[in-house]
Amino acid sequence: MWATIFLAGALLFSIPGFGQDNNSELFQQITGMEDNIEKVDELINLSVIYRKTSLDTSIICCDLAIKISQSIEYTKGEAEANYKKSFFYSKKDQYISAIEYAKIALEKASSLKDSTIIAKANYLLGNLTRIQSDNKPSYKFYLEALKIYYHIKDTHGLKAVYNGLGNYFSKIGIYNSAAIYYDKSLQLAEAKGDTENQGKILSNLGSIYFKLKKYSLSKKYLEISLEIAKMYPENGELANVLSRLGNIELNIENFANARSYYSQVDSICRANDDIRNIHNCNINFGNLYMKQGEYQKSLEKFEGALAYFREQDIAEGVIAAWQGIAELNNLMADIQTSIIYYDSCLQLAKKTNDLARLEQIYSSLYLIYQNGGRSTEALNYYIEYNSVKDSIYNLNALIVNYELDLLYEKEKKDLQIASLKIDQQKKTRQRNAFLGIGLSLIFIATLLLFFFRYRARKNQVISEQRILQLQEEKKLMAARFLVEGQENERKRIASAIHDSLGVLLSTSKMHITAIKDDNAENRVLIDKATKFLDEANTEMRKISHNMMPGALSKLGLCEALEDLFETLDETEGIDARMEVLGPKERLPENQEIMIYRVVQEMVNNSLKHSRAERIDLTLVIHPDELDLSYSDNGKGFDVEEVMAKKTMGIQSIRSRVKFLDGIIKIDSAPGKGVVYRISVPVDTKRGLTSI
Repeated sequence: MWATIFLAGALLFSIPGFGQDNNSELFQQITGMEDNIEKVDELINLSVIYRKTSLDTSIICCDLAIKISQSIEYTKGEAEANYKKSFFYSKKDQYISAIEYAKIALEKASSLKDSTIIAKANYLLGNLTRIQSDNKPSYKFYLEALKIYYHIKDTHGLKAVYNGLGNYFSKIGIYNSAAIYYDKSLQLAEAKGDTENQGKILSNLGSIYFKLKKYSLSKKYLEISLEIAKMYPENGELANVLSRLGNIELNIENFANARSYYSQVDSICRANDDIRNIHNCNINFGNLYMKQGEYQKSLEKFEGALAYFREQDIAEGVIAAWQGIAELNNLMADIQTSIIYYDSCLQLAKKTNDLARLEQIYSSLYLIYQNGGRSTEALNYYIEYNSVKDSIYNLNALIVNYELDLLYEKEKKDLQIASLKIDQQKKTRQRNAFLGIGLSLIFIATLLLFFFRYRARKNQVISEQRILQLQEEKKLMAARFLVEGQENERKRIASAIHDSLGVLLSTSKMHITAIKDDNAENRVLIDKATKFLDEANTEMRKISHNMMPGALSKLGLCEALEDLFETLDETEGIDARMEVLGPKERLPENQEIMIYRVVQEMVNNSLKHSRAERIDLTLVIHPDELDLSYSDNGKGFDVEEVMAKKTMGIQSIRSRVKFLDGIIKIDSAPGKGVVYRISVPVDTKRGLTSI
């Protein structure tokens, strides 16, 4: 014990300022205690208290807790102290040390099967490896944490992991998936009334819309986040939001506004001695000066940031600085130097598996060689660029499948728990039955009286509830039959048009073309009639296909939607893109039709009303949910005004989603396009839940 006190004193009094705060006396009291579990726990708690004033002191408290835990064989204390130590090192931007201690915490917690610490350590490792640009293991750490939080029903943990997965997808360039995970995290934060974290997640959503080049929508989310960040200045989010607002202004070339935002960020970071974000801000200033043509100032900012990031071994920062210097040299026509820096970026991005950066670098090198007339090298880099895009897609598919496996394991675990509960309930009912029999023998008359009265009241309540239930079921069934009847009628009419009218038109054409007449005037009339029959046949096929696409009934929802979007993409002036993540399994026909009609209605709105030039659709298929994200870059609309008018298009979409027991969110504003997010319950064995 005395050795511990001496060591603690020597370490702490070597730290400048120690002994001048209110916690030094508390520290001396704790170190004077006997070495036991309580002392370890108190040291860990004290490390958290010192976090706001001295991270070095926090780390020393953890070191003492680890040393005592080892001496008394308190493995849980050792795991918790290593986890806290990793967290404190991450706050000091010392990520290599942080990763080392997080892995020790994970190892110790795994030996104890302590789910809480295992989940926290995995989540922290996910963040740390992502920051270090080591993306390959990052998503595995996140999903291991997600697995545990699902099982223990920890909504706070789920909220954090969903946000981490959003950050991961954002970094590798899969922005629609990032938005879906941010939205899941935001829903949990809203449900818990967690305003502080709502602000952080809204900031992340703003960043996604920035990367999608939807600057007005991005600014809308960031300005809401800014107001929340001002309410919680101690959480460090204010500088981050201001920096993102500055990036928007820089991209739309409002240089004065961008400089103002970056200056505010620089002041906040210097006041908080936040060295890393000071140099992140230097990267932003470097990009600003470069766009303004102040190349020497730009180079100074990039080189200053580069020196820090190399010293701290922060790969993401090193690549950003090198990219800035490479682009700067390209603008100054020093192509050879630019290529050297891009090559350095390329090697480091490959080493850290930073796919989003690789995509950017290959694109830049392709343009340099293409503009320089070196078509062979340009082609090689273009091939590499497309290869990275494929890798990003395949990695995303792997993550979706991995999460599906986790959720399947969760279902098996839930079934086991449910089975145990049923057994326990049976035992409880048997015990209560014997007790009831004994009491009934003693108080038979009283019990009979109360029993008959209770049964009469219960039967009355049950009857009333049954009547209400039947009424609701009748309404729901009527609505379902109405929708299904409409679709069946569409199918019947489409089939009738195709099978009868199509045959008549084809037969008429055959007869007309068989007419042999050398008279020039008659020949002209025959040719016109043939042409009109061809046009009528084509129009008939279009009408039949719109009423009931053949691909939908034969191949299923995903293939039918892909066919629809291929047709749209071939339309002049429309860039239509679609992505499906997860297994393309068939769903019950009536539900496939309804989802197809929802998408068809959204496409019709985009083409007829919004004058959109680009349409994007993403389907993410989970074992318990189908998520649909649809967006266009059209003229947008006021959501509240359209809802109040109850226009047919929007009402049709909402009613069909309601029949599927799903939820829909619509995000739009005049001049800002529209985003639909729809989630529908799914059963992996039986398809969608019945409507």
